[in-house]
Amino acid sequence: MSNLELFDFDMLEKNKDYDDLPPFAIGGGDKECNLFSGKWMWDEINRPLYNESECPYLLPQVTCQEYGRPDKEYLYWRWQPDCIIPRFNASLMLESLRGKRMMYVGDSLNRGQYISMICLIHKVIPNDAKSLHEVDSFTIFTAKDYNATIEFYWAPFLLESNADNPGKHRVPNRIVRKNSIDIHGKHWKGVDIMVFNTYIWWMSGLTVKILNGTFDDNIKDIVDVPTNDAYRMGMKNLLRWINQNMDPKRNRVFFTSMSPSHAWGSNRFPDIANNVSSSFLSSSPDSIPWLVTKERAQCHK
Repeated sequence: MSNLELFDFDMLEKNKDYDDLPPFAIGGGDKECNLFSGKWMWDEINRPLYNESECPYLLPQVTCQEYGRPDKEYLYWRWQPDCIIPRFNASLMLESLRGKRMMYVGDSLNRGQYISMICLIHKVIPNDAKSLHEVDSFTIFTAKDYNATIEFYWAPFLLESNADNPGKHRVPNRIVRKNSIDIHGKHWKGVDIMVFNTYIWWMSGLTVKILNGTFDDNIKDIVDVPTNDAYRMGMKNLLRWINQNMDPKRNRVFFTSMSPSHAWGSNRFPDIANNVSSSFLSSSPDSIPWLVTKERAQCHK
């Protein structure tokens, strides 16, 4: 479970043009409910929602028990906001996705969220009615009877970079092409629910190498940009893309924020870690009044 920031198209009550409920909402609730205010609860009755051994889609690096993790206490914690929210229902989730596309975009942290979602729903789908395949930057899970897909798209910076190959992305010097989100964004059009993340790949030092021009240029114009400024540029690209391509009456967009498991960044690069949230917030243009950003804690043991 990770931090989740919502680009919630309907949270702003002053805007009366939208329906009472945002897209894909399953019912009315307390509009004053803050999902990010609450506490972690120990729950041996309803947790875990799935067991590691039951999900064939888990990647080796997250199969903790298979590789000898001795404790299991971490499986029984659940986040409880200061209000009542429905328990996850796999069948209801699939019904909500009927005829739709849901896509996670980002790095390995979002890929973990993607795999976890698949693990949550796959048990209610017959074996011959589901499939998982990879093509280029995509990993696509298909629920055939629902005509629905849940997809992951590898783009660790969201913008074009020299780390965009999902299988060979460990490069010594990361380079991000300036204002290039449309290179990837053309593959996201038509998706109904988007879940974005990008953070840790920007944290390779006090500066980020930014490419002006294209990777095909014989002489490349590469400049070192302070990490805060580079990250802000990336966030402005994302917000512009959302504003131009997402319909608040039809789409739902989420942004997964940084994981505390990477808190080492606050020790190595304190100025970056302390300012990254303000970089994100200051990149929000006035033309997107429905942007709501919050953070909540994550429990790692």
